[in-house]
Amino acid sequence: MKKIIIGTLILLFTFAQATFAHTYLKASNPTDGQIVDSSLSEITLQFETAINENSLVTLTNEEGKEIPVSNSVDNDKLKAKFTSPLEDGTYTVTYNIIGEDGHPMSGSYLFMVSSEESAEGDSQAESGEGSSFNWVMLIVGVVVIIILLSLFTKPNKRRRRY
Repeated sequence: MKKIIIGTLILLFTFAQATFAHTYLKASNPTDGQIVDSSLSEITLQFETAINENSLVTLTNEEGKEIPVSNSVDNDKLKAKFTSPLEDGTYTVTYNIIGEDGHPMSGSYLFMVSSEESAEGDSQAESGEGSSFNWVMLIVGVVVIIILLSLFTKPNKRRRRY
């Protein structure tokens, strides 16, 4: 019985990423909170898996007015090109996608446009946005390790007869 439980737990832990595979934002340009100059011509969002062709990005300014963009999907990337340059201000990027697993996902983040781009904006542009770290998987992994340790370190309660 122990072998069956251990084998099941090993398989579960090995294939857990596929079991819980939702598509999350892996990187973006511009990143969340980044300050960019007005020469920005498109937003690029990269996801952890391929996304559906009907996925959309909408862009709104600080007054809530939607900025026209043309969306395109290339496997795991969603791009939104602007029809005209962005004015200085804060913008909200909102995405609605359908992942490879068929689950709809959405999210949003902010970035700012400034004619005087800061050095901080340059350093943030080089780093990837979005964390694919999954707390649920960490907790499941810890529980599996605790169960395995308890199975292998459990004292034998059988008493020997003399």
